[in-house]
Amino acid sequence: MIDDNHDGSTSPLAVGSIAELHAVASRRTFLRLVGIGGALALLPSFVAACDSDETTAPSDGFAGSGEPLIIDFAQGDVAILQFALVLEQIEADFYDRVVTAFGTSNITAAEQAVLTDIRNHEIAHREFLRGTLGAEGAFVVTPTFRGVSLTDRAAVLGAARALEGIGIAAYNGAVQYLTTPANVLSLAKIASVEARHAATIIDLLEPRAAAFSPSSTDDAFRPAKVAATVQANLVDRLGFSNAPATFTQGPNGNG
Repeated sequence: MIDDNHDGSTSPLAVGSIAELHAVASRRTFLRLVGIGGALALLPSFVAACDSDETTAPSDGFAGSGEPLIIDFAQGDVAILQFALVLEQIEADFYDRVVTAFGTSNITAAEQAVLTDIRNHEIAHREFLRGTLGAEGAFVVTPTFRGVSLTDRAAVLGAARALEGIGIAAYNGAVQYLTTPANVLSLAKIASVEARHAATIIDLLEPRAAAFSPSSTDDAFRPAKVAATVQANLVDRLGFSNAPATFTQGPNGNG
């Protein structure tokens, strides 16, 4: 189990000087300390085995060109966890590709260490959800990142910023549909780690700026809005059945 406690003492600094490299290394230490913690409540009829085998490597196919992937919200908490699993598979796959491409990228060594730790968090999130849903509820999606240069620092950090942002908004919006308190707690823990990822990525892009936390409240998006956005990075055709008829807006009112 990963402990999600931290001291929050890192100061945002630009990369370049020895002091700045130390700041990035501190970010890495900070990120290695955060995780999901706790455990998702096991849902009826679902096995708690971890199904992590990948039979084929994801390809850069065209978004939405694959088979339908329908999440049925009539399943209650199961549907929300499956929705989260889609997001975590996309994120884990993205960072894994970035790490694999380090040998030919222009990303600094210090930043590579940070991105590797984020990759490890996303894999932990993905496997945590798979293990909770079990063989009956988990599935493997095929992410795609056409047009994103995984060896270019600006392209990688820009894509990472977008992925982390939509993930946070997705969790904030979907939590209202959960009925099991333990699942609310666990997804909140994942969302808080994703927010730390987002702040770290933004700080690498815009060091020592207010952009790391541009608003006092994060966005909360309804599942349909999130699905329309992440479809650009998903070969599978994501869709919902029995989608919630209501949505409680967050404080930003843009869900």
